[in-house]
Amino acid sequence: MNAANSFDNLPQAVWLLHHKLELIAAKIDTISTQNDSSEKNLIGVDEASKLLGISKGALYSKVCRNLIPYYKSGGKLYFSKQELLQEIFSHRYPKPDPPLLQLKTNGQSKETSLKI
Repeated sequence: MNAANSFDNLPQAVWLLHHKLELIAAKIDTISTQNDSSEKNLIGVDEASKLLGISKGALYSKVCRNLIPYYKSGGKLYFSKQELLQEIFSHRYPKPDPPLLQLKTNGQSKETSLKI
């Protein structure tokens, strides 16, 4: 008889199985929580238009012209709240000053701004 399957080792084997099941359950809970939080970030047309402060028609126009990120499933539009906020913040005015670069020409140092 194999020593790993003997009755003497049964309590340790049961404890090991129980420990592994607890680890698996904890990982499943973590994945479930992550999925729940990502689903809460998806919003519909009504909430997206309110978030952006535009009408539904203007929102559909931006979607049609691919000006904002969106998802489409089952004929419905969905938006990631985080992506919409990033889109808003990417159009900041006035633009921040571009970083200065130091260029060396003929041994002389010259500062210039980087045009973006």
